[in-house]
Amino acid sequence: MSDLDWFQRYSDGFQGELRYAEPLSRHTYYRIGGPASIMAFPKSQPDLNWLKSGIREAAIPTFVLGLGSNLLVSDEGFSGLVIKTSRLDLAIETFPDPDRPEGLILRTGASVAVSSLLRRAAQEGWSGLEFLAGVPGSVGGVVVMNAGTHLGEVKQKVHRLSSFLWKSGATKTWSRSDMSFDYRQNHFLPEDAIITSVEWRVDLHSSESVKKKIEETLERRKATQPVDYPSCGSVFKNPGAGQIRAWQVIDQLGLRGFRIGNAQFSEKHSNFIVNLGEARAVHVRDLIELAKSRAKEELGLHLEEEVKFLGKF
Repeated sequence: MSDLDWFQRYSDGFQGELRYAEPLSRHTYYRIGGPASIMAFPKSQPDLNWLKSGIREAAIPTFVLGLGSNLLVSDEGFSGLVIKTSRLDLAIETFPDPDRPEGLILRTGASVAVSSLLRRAAQEGWSGLEFLAGVPGSVGGVVVMNAGTHLGEVKQKVHRLSSFLWKSGATKTWSRSDMSFDYRQNHFLPEDAIITSVEWRVDLHSSESVKKKIEETLERRKATQPVDYPSCGSVFKNPGAGQIRAWQVIDQLGLRGFRIGNAQFSEKHSNFIVNLGEARAVHVRDLIELAKSRAKEELGLHLEEEVKFLGKF
């Protein structure tokens, strides 16, 4: 049985959608990447259990994808199964906070886009999530990487999360005391974890005040970041415990505006590599390796990527 035979033979047991040879450029913010052998869009817990069986039976390499905001896919694509979680849970609910009468527990499905969550927060006056304004991707994705802005990070507001472990088929809930985060990463989720829902602690303020803070943060982003071109956001973490910013390192190396093919260190914010049009993954990766090697040789600094890689480079 080939890698794909099982999925084709038993597809009637899957409620979501299966696509074969699906271009991953359609599913990443970079708009770059070759095809996945098979792409699955699960809609329910039974779908996740079905996928677990397929992964075991077909022994197929597997990658879990949210909205693809922090991912560079090889030009050759990915020879395996990509599970895209964008349709898994789109619910947004609130509950009383037993520890804070003035606050709420906000439960969001991990598939909810951050932009959608913030629009709802502005409408309802849910304060505490403004730090996510301008952060791309889905709720599940921002938790995995402890995303944030100058206003804060995920670790400061997340209360509880639920996950599905596709290797064992088990479900697991993580309370705040179980979680361990560092700058742009978590230290507690296993590699096979698919986040299904997240709970946040929020406060009730006027919708006008929440909306104003979100809009101010978005305007700041538009003024300082190259939002007109596809990118993955910040490419590198700030080195040296934040004593110097990654964009300052790129500038010191004279790489602001430098390009290979149609991939370029942005002239507006040099810690962004932008796709000027039909850029190739290999050119983005070459820019990353150039900056890393020169930072080490010329400045004695170690640059570590925020962006994740999928496929062969």
